[in-house]
Amino acid sequence: MSESSEELRPFAAQLSNVYFTILALFCCKLFIRITLNLLTHFYIIKGNRREAARISAEFYGQEHGEKDHRHTEKMNQGRLLALKTLITQGHSVNALTIDHVSPLHEACVGNHVACARVLIDAGANVNVSTIDGVTPVFNSCSAGSVPCLELLLECGARPQVLAPCQPSPIHEAASRGHSQCVEVLISWGADVDYETRNMGTPLYTSCRCREFVCARKLLDGGASVQRGRLMETPLHAAAQRDSLSITKLLLEFGADVNARNLSLKRPVEVASPGGLTEGFLLLYEATPRSLNQLCRQQIRECLGRTRLHLIPHLPLPTAVIKFLQYR
Repeated sequence: MSESSEELRPFAAQLSNVYFTILALFCCKLFIRITLNLLTHFYIIKGNRREAARISAEFYGQEHGEKDHRHTEKMNQGRLLALKTLITQGHSVNALTIDHVSPLHEACVGNHVACARVLIDAGANVNVSTIDGVTPVFNSCSAGSVPCLELLLECGARPQVLAPCQPSPIHEAASRGHSQCVEVLISWGADVDYETRNMGTPLYTSCRCREFVCARKLLDGGASVQRGRLMETPLHAAAQRDSLSITKLLLEFGADVNARNLSLKRPVEVASPGGLTEGFLLLYEATPRSLNQLCRQQIRECLGRTRLHLIPHLPLPTAVIKFLQYR
């Protein structure tokens, strides 16, 4: 009897141990879930949404795909609600980090136009700059956010920086190919020939980055086809990058094929040997320019950059007006 009872007791003990183990695992998982939810909530309140998303993805196994796409609108609404709550609680909309980054900077670089509008309505400074001179307008151009850019400009933001050492919004938009941002800045009075020491003019920057549409927008806005960086013209930049389309565009707007840079080299001499741009420039130099092209350039020079928008109002046939506008 004693031997049989000893054999049965371990089985009963094992059975109770199984239930105890299941209960312990359930309690442990529940504790971890609650802890991670609190931690995720803490990161959201502190503004570190990336860390919150990482924790959620690692623990719950969420994939970036259809789930993220379906929940994007809900997440944006939650972010906006959290922002309104913080403002209601008395938090300053002009609070700065150690690098002088404001909430409006973050809203613009993330293309959160609704959050940017709430911040501006609450008194956010639209011309605030970071320790590096970056403004919300610059962040909008960097992200290609036309709605944020238009909102800032409508609320009094400057389309152009005041100090040459500050990063230029129009240069940023031109270098990244955000042609709509370039167009908006031009319409709000940004200087299309604003030259910085490192990047030259916006047209020179767009040629260096091979951004054809931005180059076209700048030229339509009256940018000088000859002004680049120091003595190097936009045509030099296009030839160096072997961009045939931009080279043709610049020549159509009257670029000088005989202009020389600091090394006393012409555009054809800095072009890639054997490239399409070099061959085209050699052919262009041997071909006389047409009279109608010379007349168009002369008329546009007489009008001046500030009056180019008046060309459609000239008492001329529609075909001539379109020709003067390079249409």
